[in-house]
Amino acid sequence: MILQTGIKKGECMEIKQEHIDLSNPQAPVLYVRYVDPRRTLKERKLALGPIFTSVYRQYLREYQPKEYLFECTARNLEYVLEDLATAAGVESGASFEQLRWTCAVRDYRNGMPAEQLRQKLGLSHITWRETLPKIQKLARPAL
Repeated sequence: MILQTGIKKGECMEIKQEHIDLSNPQAPVLYVRYVDPRRTLKERKLALGPIFTSVYRQYLREYQPKEYLFECTARNLEYVLEDLATAAGVESGASFEQLRWTCAVRDYRNGMPAEQLRQKLGLSHITWRETLPKIQKLARPAL
């Protein structure tokens, strides 16, 4: 989900079941919401991909979360990412930040318009001016 959406760790920790829309199981959606009214401009609707639906339903059966999708600490989720990276043989590990940047670079390489990518990542215009050149640099082929 993080790799697909590029959400931040804090956003991930605030996901509630009602933020996930499975009304079309082939095109599930995550609504990123904020309690703080000053952050309403960062709220957005993100596609999750068709594989998400079955994985999500299995997750709900197995863990039965009450309020938040992940009822643990952010640090616990970081440990889960580290364990997944180890199991997958990713020597450099995996973090929320790495997954977010990987999502951004993939979307950029796949031709997502810059404004759409900015909105997907929930970035302000000012932050985007600093972030876009970094994404462009990371997206260049290695020499």
